[in-house]
Amino acid sequence: MKTYKQHITEIKQKMPSVFYHATFKAHLPSIKKAGLDTRKVDLAWEDSKHGIVYLANDPNVAESYAEEAENVSDDVYDSGIVILKINARDLDQSKIKDDSNVRSGKSDTFEYHGTIPWKIIRQYR
Repeated sequence: MKTYKQHITEIKQKMPSVFYHATFKAHLPSIKKAGLDTRKVDLAWEDSKHGIVYLANDPNVAESYAEEAENVSDDVYDSGIVILKINARDLDQSKIKDDSNVRSGKSDTFEYHGTIPWKIIRQYR
């Protein structure tokens, strides 16, 4: 088992103390029930992967991804964007990785490989 310090040195970008995830109001009932769980849902981006929750280190960055979502119905999109806030210390650190979809080397997004339970999520706006 890796220590927290060993794991952090494997991540190329600075680990924030808070993560943000943007979603749509239409998805909130499901998230409140099952947490952020992408294993069996329609994904908003073609290059997204099931089982991975994409997180940002800034609420505006998270929101920008939702604003540009590729695979979202008009009804869901029109329900409005919600920003969720998750404290990094509440997550399993071994499941946090750099966002593999970002090729530029500089990223402000991360992957969380697993489900994030509602009990550790707060609504930011």
